[in-house]
Amino acid sequence: MMDVLYIVGPDSGHQNRELRWSLRSLEKFGRNLGRVVVSGYPPDWLAPEVVRVPVQDSPGESKFLSMWRKFFAALDAGAVGGEFIVSADDHIYTKEIDLPTTPFWYRRLSLPTLEEGWPKDSGINYRQHLAATRDALVAGGYPCRDCAGHCNFRVHAADAPEVLRLARNRPSERAWDLASMFINVRALREHVEWTHRPDIKMRTFSASEAATGQFSFDDPVFSDPRFEKFMAENFGGKCRFET
Repeated sequence: MMDVLYIVGPDSGHQNRELRWSLRSLEKFGRNLGRVVVSGYPPDWLAPEVVRVPVQDSPGESKFLSMWRKFFAALDAGAVGGEFIVSADDHIYTKEIDLPTTPFWYRRLSLPTLEEGWPKDSGINYRQHLAATRDALVAGGYPCRDCAGHCNFRVHAADAPEVLRLARNRPSERAWDLASMFINVRALREHVEWTHRPDIKMRTFSASEAATGQFSFDDPVFSDPRFEKFMAENFGGKCRFET
């Protein structure tokens, strides 16, 4: 069985519909699912079986540092341990998956430096965030595959002390990418079967992208009626994680 940790921020402006859809997709398609944990801002409609770890954002901190704190708060509280999956409220499954065999996804062979080329829509904060992650991994002698795609990822709590050591040695206001840190550290500790996966974050609905098995989405996609229709048809019913 595989536990799933959701890192959730304040209300997105959509009445937490993202989290509802994500939980419904997890129940519908996730096999060998253990507990569900929500760290950050658990909405009050969650069922009693969902483990809650309330964590408030600090004024002025980056969203990446906020995610970092919420992740380690759940770990420190004992809400998660061993091997588990990390998710976000806008991550959606559209095909059956055996959760304990979730692949070790990567989107690029290497995290880019600040000096290298970036997509046009990559803001400076995001570039600094991934560059800081690369710097920490390289300084520690680790591989630095880019695992920062918008999808769920599998981590092991046993790697947390080393990840924290790398972070302390390379402090950054932008924090570090959790997936890239944990998976690359694990890759040096044990054999990892890497699986390439393009980054699928929807801004306009695409049926072909939705069919890939897992995607995430940004606010602009809400204006596409095809997206709302797809979500209503596939994830319109309440699941056991909702009251």
